[in-house]
Amino acid sequence: MATPIFKQLDPPLPFISSTHLISVDYDKSVEEMINEGGYYWKNDNITSDNFPSSEKGIIQKEIFLVGFNRVVVSVEDVLKGLERLGLCSINLKELLSLGTQYPEIQNKDWIVALGSTWCDSYGHILVPNLDNGGGHRRLDLFWWENYWVSRWRFAAVCN
Repeated sequence: MATPIFKQLDPPLPFISSTHLISVDYDKSVEEMINEGGYYWKNDNITSDNFPSSEKGIIQKEIFLVGFNRVVVSVEDVLKGLERLGLCSINLKELLSLGTQYPEIQNKDWIVALGSTWCDSYGHILVPNLDNGGGHRRLDLFWWENYWVSRWRFAAVCN
């Protein structure tokens, strides 16, 4: 099988498209945070049981939304690009805090948190994301193994 043309090119270059200061209350449940977010639709598999968290307290974080200079990138390219910038992916509670405190950002770009994963009954690894379908804010899950297009922004924090 031939290697896709985008895999033959130089590594994609990451860029920071925006930054956002958030407050994360790790003591809240995922369900409480989803309710506060006011999403039009949510994936029912995004629960505290499926995305357990051990963090405690309220912490301020600066979130970086990272894009790439290529139309399509692999998850491996994304992780390498974040590392190159000295960043690591955020988790679900950080994503939910971002969505609640900056609800308009998912109308422009779709935002993914690669730092939280869940494996479904078919063995697919899924990651939470904020997107916009039909003009409505949504909280969904997307395949980790996906090839990501330019509309996606990868939410990250400093290492």
